[in-house]
Amino acid sequence: MATRRLYYDDCYQREFSAQVLSCEAEAQRTRPAWTVVLDSTALYPTSGGQPHDLGKLGDANVLDVRDDDDDIVHVVDRELPLGSVRGCVDWARRFDHMQQHT
Repeated sequence: MATRRLYYDDCYQREFSAQVLSCEAEAQRTRPAWTVVLDSTALYPTSGGQPHDLGKLGDANVLDVRDDDDDIVHVVDRELPLGSVRGCVDWARRFDHMQQHT
């Protein structure tokens, strides 16, 4: 199932609700991290010269956001349970990137 990219509908959206479809420990980091796939996201991945968003998924800090074919993979600093989660975008960072990216 492809991740719905909410930022295509509204690049000014700061908060969203989603379903955690998977959460797996990521072994290739120096600090503990988990890769999370959601059914939808407002967090923008690194793409086209624009850096990825930061933000929160529940209590977890988003460390990285990557485009993986049809899915958006969020790297977070703690494990998330499957099910519903609230997310938010670090708006100051997003807005700065929007202003700098042409």
